[in-house]
Order: sequence, then structure tokens, then C-alpha cells
Amino acid sequence: MVALVKTWDKSRGPKPEPPWRLLGLGLLFVNGMAAFFLPVGIFSDFSSIVALLIFLFLPFFFLALRLTKIYGNAVFFALFLGFLAGPISALYLSHAFGYFLGLHFGGVREPGSLAEFPGVRIFRIADARFLYKYQAKKTSVIRPKAPGSILKPLNFHVVPWVSSSWKEGDPIEVWAACPNLTEQVCDWEIQNTGVGESLSRSSLYPYYLEAVEEAGHLHGLKISPKPKILIPLSDPEAALVRTGIYGMSGLVVLNYLWVVGVVVWRRRC
Repeated sequence: MVALVKTWDKSRGPKPEPPWRLLGLGLLFVNGMAAFFLPVGIFSDFSSIVALLIFLFLPFFFLALRLTKIYGNAVFFALFLGFLAGPISALYLSHAFGYFLGLHFGGVREPGSLAEFPGVRIFRIADARFLYKYQAKKTSVIRPKAPGSILKPLNFHVVPWVSSSWKEGDPIEVWAACPNLTEQVCDWEIQNTGVGESLSRSSLYPYYLEAVEEAGHLHGLKISPKPKILIPLSDPEAALVRTGIYGMSGLVVLNYLWVVGVVVWRRRC
């Protein structure tokens, strides 16, 4: 019996490092991933974020395997939280930082000039109006990710966003997307024609694009191959601040989960 106990003690490996080192390692990884993905979200699109996560997974996974010999299996929990912190930072925090740094903000004279600024997310347009008579709606059903969720049709309303000098027969390069996804007709008169947020990186862009194509067929309009679709904003600063708060809240929750996870893990050891 004594021999079995001694053999078990030897097979358990080295004694774990002090808990504060494990705690610091996880916090460093979670917040380091958030800081690393911050410029990625500012200068890249969603597909680049996913590609970078896939590229980083294997190196960090094998690094976590080596660290388990020192810190235990809790390292995998830090790996999981870190790979959540990266997308949260890129998709939420980066928009707020980019806006306040002036990287995702641009002022243009008319909607037709938006194509000259492909990386800009928020636009202020000096000369713009909506063509109410050419509005259109496309109803689509988005399948929810959660199993058992009820399928609900969403209505995507669009209207041409042009300058005051636009004439019948001119191509339409920019469209306004109504933030209201209900079946009711969008009240375009209360939407701001001077500020818009680009939906090029949004998952809803393909659905609004279908509505744009529907408007083109319905009214016989000339549509550019890759039209710009913007959602009008009455207060862009508040919208970006709110997005930043969502991202920061998510990061705080991940740090909290790591601290609680380390405490629970140490008590079980």
C-alpha cells in the first residue's frame, strides 16, 4: 500500500505553481488577446477576424498543452476565454476606438462620394435626401442559431440615398436601410439624411442587398454592382459609445469568469 501511494505521488508530476501566477497568466492572455484584436477589428473585416482565430488556434493549443504540466488543466479555460475576448474586442471595442481616433469617420459632400472611402464606417453627408417613391421591402426568414427557436420573418426596408442634384435615370450607388424590421412601412421622414453607418461588415447586409435588388426590379432603377447600404443615425457618438460599452462589459465578464474559475479550481486541488 505504501509503495502504491509513493508511486502515485511520483506520477502526479511537479507541484502546481502558486495561484497568483496562474491568475496573472490567464488575465494576461484574455486581455492580451483583446488588445491584439483591437487593431484587427479597426482595419479588417469579419472574415479576416475568423481567419486569424483559426490560424492562432493550433499554436496556442499546443502552448496550452505544455503549460498544463506547470499550471494544470485550468490553462484550457484561459484559452477558451481568450478566444472569446478576441472577437468581442474586434467586433465591439474596435468600432468605438476607431471612431474616436478618427479612423472610421468621414465627411463627404454627397452619397456618390462614399466609394472613395472604403474603410470608413460612419459618414456625415452634407448634401443628401431620400427618394421616398422608390422605397422597397424584402421579407426574409433568418434561421436562429439556438435550437428550438421560433422562426420569425423580418422585413428589410430600403430607399435610395442620393444628392439633391440626382436626376431620373442616374445610377443609384447608396441606399438607406431602415432600422425598423417590422412589417409596417418605415417612417423615412424621421430618419437622419446627414449621418449613416455602413452595413458592409454586418451580417444583415445580404438581406438588405436583396431588398435593394427588389427595388431595382420593381422601379426599373440602375443599381451599382456593389451598392453601399447605410443605416441612418441620429446620434452616431451615442451609438458608438453604446457599442464600446457592450464590448467592455463582455471583457469584464470574461475576466470575472477567469478569476472565479481559478478560485474554484484551486479549492478542488
